[in-house]
Amino acid sequence: MSSAPTFGNFSAASSIQLDATLPTPLVAQLATRLGTLIRNGDIPAGERIPSIRHMARLCRVSPLTVANAYTRLVEAGVLVAHARSGYFAARTAPPPRPDPGEDDPLWLLQHAYETTAPTIKAGCGWLSEQYRYSLSVRRALERLARSDLLPTFLDYGNPAGFPALRLAIRQLLARRAIPCPEEGIVLTHGASQGLELALRACTKPGDTVLVDDPGYCNLYPLLHMLGLSARGVPRTKEGVDITALEHILAHERATVMVTTSVLHNPTGVCSTAANITALYALACQHGLTVIEDNIFLDLAPQTQPCLARMDTEERVVHVGSFSKTITPGLRVGYVRCAPDLARRIMEYKMAVGLTSSSLNEALVCSILQGGFYHSHLADLREGLFKAQKATCAALLKAGLALYTQPSGGMFVWARFPGDKQVRTIMRRAAQADILLAPGSLFCPTGQDTPWFRFNVTQCDSPTLLTFLRTEARSGF
Repeated sequence: MSSAPTFGNFSAASSIQLDATLPTPLVAQLATRLGTLIRNGDIPAGERIPSIRHMARLCRVSPLTVANAYTRLVEAGVLVAHARSGYFAARTAPPPRPDPGEDDPLWLLQHAYETTAPTIKAGCGWLSEQYRYSLSVRRALERLARSDLLPTFLDYGNPAGFPALRLAIRQLLARRAIPCPEEGIVLTHGASQGLELALRACTKPGDTVLVDDPGYCNLYPLLHMLGLSARGVPRTKEGVDITALEHILAHERATVMVTTSVLHNPTGVCSTAANITALYALACQHGLTVIEDNIFLDLAPQTQPCLARMDTEERVVHVGSFSKTITPGLRVGYVRCAPDLARRIMEYKMAVGLTSSSLNEALVCSILQGGFYHSHLADLREGLFKAQKATCAALLKAGLALYTQPSGGMFVWARFPGDKQVRTIMRRAAQADILLAPGSLFCPTGQDTPWFRFNVTQCDSPTLLTFLRTEARSGF
């Protein structure tokens, strides 16, 4: 028989201090700090923690903030709620975090999305809560709930996607001077499905696909699953290494390239206009179809050049998404390309998953038509620019070196001084409740590299910065 829960003196929990001036929401601050106290044993298993109202007074926040933080910790298995008794530190520790195996480079790709992932997600690829357009999602849901068209949004939709959203996307692209034929847009279940469908429509098993090196980490396992080979093309601070690409095209057979020209993942670099012009000229010369992974396009100024903008010969497949500008859970993406290719992509879409979600697409369309999306983008760009400056300054102060200081977007590419053991650092970070993304994940061959990707919306934790300083100064 289990013993009754104990009632502590709240001394450890009373030490928690929150800072409303930080960009991290108070809910996340409280959940992180209370969870750390419990995991470290400062609050023993079975000990009662302050009630919602008591903790709200201690931290000088609203009871709703505390309630939301407690709910997160209950869902994570860190707290247990007893009816009429309150909240207690869990007696059974949460499941142990899987250890990244030496022979498993895909561990982080999967682990980052799991419930046992570290609280401080410094290496993840999505916006933290305070940067998401959550208020617009709630308002759009309310509008759709009152709409007479709601029953149609709950049915299978148009194979090409919700027509009104396709029109809205064409208008968004027109603002960036990106040509888009009327039948050239297919909506997808996120940009990941867009990449998959474009690759299926443009390749056959056994083909070689040119990719950025470093580049988008989720692309490499996708190519493997499709029976395709990845051939890395080095990146420079100006964009794709044009000289290396010329050499590859002269000596190897490839008909498709996947690249990111705007706010490149993981380096954060925007390709120069000269680099983009040279790449497009090579694509035309060698009959190369370029799939441009452009999910960060709206995080850059409208004047930022990209390949799709100069696509006069319908050689560029533009893949876009709203995960980085609204919220990742909506899973609404799109492919813009020549009409003939769009029809092939739509056929593959129907074959592997029928239609995409009409409800999610109508929700995004309502947000775009709400009148505030462009002002939200302006605020988001400014917020990310400030976060970039703060993160770069913090990383430099901690002793890390930067590849370059991006002018916006989500990512910074940085490394520790000397010859550090990257996998050891990654493991120690996981033990400290920190998720880091080592550079090997972004290399098509998976080879070790000293670089790490940092997400500027997830890097304001004092715990993270203390860890980075300690590792930078260590002698191994």
